[in-house]
Amino acid sequence: MHNYEIMFIVRPDVDEETVKATREKVQATITENGGEITNIDEMGKRRLAYEIDKHREGVYTVYTFKGEARVVDELDHVIRINDNILRHLIINIDEK
Repeated sequence: MHNYEIMFIVRPDVDEETVKATREKVQATITENGGEITNIDEMGKRRLAYEIDKHREGVYTVYTFKGEARVVDELDHVIRINDNILRHLIINIDEK
């Protein structure tokens, strides 16, 4: 198993329930595919460095997790089809 970190930004114009549901979907995708979440950092609403889809802010969340490459592939797929997520980044933190 490798150590990974995912950071994703949820649109600021959605309600708190949608943000919570989006976070739960990401968590469920990790655990259902054999991953283990080791740290959760819900950073809240922050200003973006540049405008994305006419939004100047976003709700940031960072998860650190352990898993195989298939977890990352499935996670990437689930996030790409979610319209509430503006941007995401998954990195392997073992390769620093």
